Amino acid sequence: MKSVPLRRRLFLLVAAGLLPLALISAGALLYLYGQNRAQAERSVLEVSRVLSTAVDGELGRTSAVLTVLGNSLYLDEGELARFWERARRAQDAQDDWAAVILFDANGKELVNTMHAYGAPLPEAVDAESLREVVKARTAVVGSLSKGPRGKWGIPVRVPILRADEVRYVLTAVLEPKAILDVLQRTRVPGDWVVAVSDAKNVRVARTAAPGQSIGTPFSPTLLEMMRERGEREGSGVTNNTEGVAVFTAYTRSLETGWVTAVGLPVAGVEANARRSFITFGTGILLSIVLGFLGALFIGRSVSEPMAVLREHALKLGEGRPVAVPETDVREIQDVANALLASEMERSRAEAEREALLRSEQAARAAAEGANRAKDEFLAMLGHELRNPLGAISNAAALLNQGGLDERQREQARGVISRQVAHLSRLTDDLLDAGRAVTGKIVLQRQPVDLAEVARQAIATLQSSGRTRRHVIQPKLESVWVEADAVRLDQVISNLVVNAVKYSAPGSAIRLTVEREGPDAVLRVADEGIGIPGNLVPRVFDLFVQGDRDLDRALGGLGIGLTLVRRLAEMHGGTATVHSEGEDRGSEFMVRLPAIQAPALRATRGERTPAKAASREILIVEDNADARETLRMLLEMMGHRVHVAPDGESGVATAERLKPEIMLVDIGLPRMDGYEVARRIRAADGWPSRPLLVAVTGYGQEADRERALAAGFDVHMAKPIEPGQLFEVIDGKMAPPL
Repeated sequence: MKSVPLRRRLFLLVAAGLLPLALISAGALLYLYGQNRAQAERSVLEVSRVLSTAVDGELGRTSAVLTVLGNSLYLDEGELARFWERARRAQDAQDDWAAVILFDANGKELVNTMHAYGAPLPEAVDAESLREVVKARTAVVGSLSKGPRGKWGIPVRVPILRADEVRYVLTAVLEPKAILDVLQRTRVPGDWVVAVSDAKNVRVARTAAPGQSIGTPFSPTLLEMMRERGEREGSGVTNNTEGVAVFTAYTRSLETGWVTAVGLPVAGVEANARRSFITFGTGILLSIVLGFLGALFIGRSVSEPMAVLREHALKLGEGRPVAVPETDVREIQDVANALLASEMERSRAEAEREALLRSEQAARAAAEGANRAKDEFLAMLGHELRNPLGAISNAAALLNQGGLDERQREQARGVISRQVAHLSRLTDDLLDAGRAVTGKIVLQRQPVDLAEVARQAIATLQSSGRTRRHVIQPKLESVWVEADAVRLDQVISNLVVNAVKYSAPGSAIRLTVEREGPDAVLRVADEGIGIPGNLVPRVFDLFVQGDRDLDRALGGLGIGLTLVRRLAEMHGGTATVHSEGEDRGSEFMVRLPAIQAPALRATRGERTPAKAASREILIVEDNADARETLRMLLEMMGHRVHVAPDGESGVATAERLKPEIMLVDIGLPRMDGYEVARRIRAADGWPSRPLLVAVTGYGQEADRERALAAGFDVHMAKPIEPGQLFEVIDGKMAPPL
């Protein structure tokens, strides 16, 4: 056998060990570069989807506000001047609205907040979207257009239906800045560029050079890619308006047809790859040089660790675990450590990709769940509001017709009273739910008999007719608790009403109060549709309800049981539910800490009500309908009533007349109700202190405290019960301290 010098053998060994490693690592770098490009495209595509959803949310919020504005009674009554004022206030409340415009079904402008009411109005801009909303009978977002004054605007239009026909089209002209604000609120890297276009691919907003980009089309390469990849979404490499190559992804909204495009500079991604190739090449070259130098000084002991190192380098390329040989040669040990570091980096990158994928999937599921919950709640709220409003509208129309006898007029008035009470309860439930969730309910605790509270709650429900089609079976044992009686009544009423909703007419509802050890236990059991097993853990969650038919005849917003559980917990108790399944009924149980029955106290005899005296009353209210109806009601009761439409005239009238009682709204123009109360209290020359009553739509506990601090004696939330107001005026209800 021909002998080979060790130096040459070592040279060959170094070459055999490092060249495969170089090739494998280069292939791995090329693969990682491809993965980085693919990851960049996926990232911009996901960002474009998220931003498209955010833009749809902003446009949907505008449509929702328009829908609420379109429900104004001024439109039903043809009072367009008042509607102009209402629309102007709505525009002022929205920072990015340029105008609110009301069209008739033929496209004629009737009201335009950019012009004074009654002034000549221009022709409609973007008439195509105006015709589309009348035809489609649903909200439509128009194209970016220039208005008569040369400013860009986005028309968001909603149809106003009356008698199942489009009577009006209500439009909000949205400034492009609103869309730009949505893009800027989303924190994307500074070198990314985001643009949004309307359905005609005309840019509405762009994060780079926003002022020069409005009204211009996407870059030609992006438009070509959109034609090739399809209308919904796609990604690829294009040149942006500035001529820079970018990874671009776009998403077209299914709701509006608008396109959201996101661009990531290619240079940034390729710079990382170049640095990796330079680093890799430098490392390989250094390893070869060190290997050849080592061949000059290292003997036969080098061959074995080099062979092991080569073997595990091949394993790294195959994705298998690697190990390094033990050697006293530093250069070989460095290469071995680099091999281990490469394996760790590969494992870390794979784990990071998996974590990002799981995070994206979880975020998408959460967003879809939140969107479904929003849609379901809005549908429920719309149903619950439209039903009483429809009944009130019908009753009002009947009262406006001639030829009705007294019985029919009484029926119509009864409908209005019942539906107003229903709307009031609905509003109170929503406010209570908000206060309960945020922990702002203040309990007025005192010793109460839970059985007596249950009897009163049943009597109230029966007198209102809400349980007339069911059989209530009470079994009440006297058990005392330290609690707020009003809130306990609310708990019991919500549980009984819930049982009524989900039970067949004629079925029995069992209400039991008894003591079990240290607890007072309230049970409400029904024979209704029961609760599916998957719904039991969530039945007390906000807005959760059982399956309903499309007609939603049972009503409700899914907040009653949430209040039950929260109020029970605030009293130191619990609320639970048990059901054997569908069509097996259900039983709700509330446990509260029981206390010893307090000693009996002598009861005071009731006063014989005195005949109401005629009083001098001043009403300060800016709503003309509310002001006049309240004035007529009080005059019918024999009082001398004066009115003022705003705060300043209210103070002047009060100082002149010195009334005994003042009923003051809080949200007054020119001077609010708090300032009115402070000025009245500070004035001199009054023969006696007047009774100040805040009559307002602000019904939170903080609003009540602020009213009392300003000098009011009584705080009453709208709509007020006439009987309660009469008691305050007659002095039978003591003002709160």
